[in-house]
Amino acid sequence: MRSYLATTLIALVVAVACGGQVPAASPAQTTSAAPTAAADFELWVPDQAETAPTGGGTLNIYRGSDLAKGGAPAPAYSINLAEAALGVGDGMGKHPHNVSFNAAMTHAVISYVGSGHIQVIRASDRKVVASIKMSATAAGNPAAHNSAVTPAGDAIIVANQGAKKLQRISADFRNDVYKLDAAADLDLAPLEDAAHPGNNPVMALFTQDGKYAYVPQRGGGAYLVDYAATPMKTMATLGKSDISAQSCCAIALKDGTIWTTAQGGPTTTTTAFNLLQVTWTPSSLSAKKLLARSGNVESHSVLAVGQYVWVADRFANTIDIFDTKATGEPLATISLATGPLAGRDPAPDIMDLSPDGASVFVALRGKAPVTSNIKDLNNAVGDVGGFAILSVKDGGRSAEVRSFVSLAQGAGASTVDPHGLRVRTLAR
Repeated sequence: MRSYLATTLIALVVAVACGGQVPAASPAQTTSAAPTAAADFELWVPDQAETAPTGGGTLNIYRGSDLAKGGAPAPAYSINLAEAALGVGDGMGKHPHNVSFNAAMTHAVISYVGSGHIQVIRASDRKVVASIKMSATAAGNPAAHNSAVTPAGDAIIVANQGAKKLQRISADFRNDVYKLDAAADLDLAPLEDAAHPGNNPVMALFTQDGKYAYVPQRGGGAYLVDYAATPMKTMATLGKSDISAQSCCAIALKDGTIWTTAQGGPTTTTTAFNLLQVTWTPSSLSAKKLLARSGNVESHSVLAVGQYVWVADRFANTIDIFDTKATGEPLATISLATGPLAGRDPAPDIMDLSPDGASVFVALRGKAPVTSNIKDLNNAVGDVGGFAILSVKDGGRSAEVRSFVSLAQGAGASTVDPHGLRVRTLAR
């Protein structure tokens, strides 16, 4: 069991003022009083645990109105992703790792890190309308770690981590027509060198102006990519001395900067906490390290909340809160093992913000994680297997654990293990 931070909130002074559409059974857990939150959204939470012998998973969809009531609501929809993909394109995927939406919020895109599938789900009827398996290469088998819909809504950019490729799927969401554009492939393996020893793309994050994608690499370093070019092409680069290994999550802020995390060590031996700020032009990238820690820590998800950046530490069970206007040590460190989660091992992962900015949802890993866990360290092992709801305080400067929901084990699954989650805003 991993150690917990003893304090609930540590205030630090910064010297210069970051297949089926079936209702699910209700998971019973104790929570605190109900919030008064806007109800014009849904929370989509994929469970990576296999619901078939070779793959699948469960997609749990919660109504914002149900979450606003407090307690531990059942999902409005619980979809067996093995059944839902039958007869659709390349069929079932394995380990639904991350979920994203197009800007219009009409469709979700799920990335399967265990098999390399990308599935598109029409939000109006929860149907899988496309399933496309990414390409294998001499570098490895496909593993779709993350994907993102372009700002124009005309394509899906896929970080095919296992095959060391950035790939593009043309997308017509209005008519549900999707096609892998092989001519657009950016093969990153030939670009490996001493500064880029492991070009396994982690994600594609669009710059604030929407023209380029920032693509960090698992072995260290990052590229700025013209994702609209055919083939896609690199415009600028950073090496591993600038962005250390295991760079995972990143966000683009309104001021144009990119804040990114990096674990800094091999996936099999060590964990670390690095937070960096990246600035860019179309022909250059530069990175400034804001914070570095080592030991039983693991920087992972990042989220912008007002003028603050929240960074989840999966190993230490904390969220660090940084002021983007005064970089340095965090203003506050929130322990998630408090309040309704006191005495628990939350293992926080991906975070997202409610439309009204009053709540943050945090995926909490399960007892037997099927991805991302380091053997003998158990950095991704938790004991909830669900998500926490945090109340945002002081405009994002602080927070407290309000409640949590444990997911019911999916039909055919032997464990529960969410990783990604995403808020879908509904039209008013």
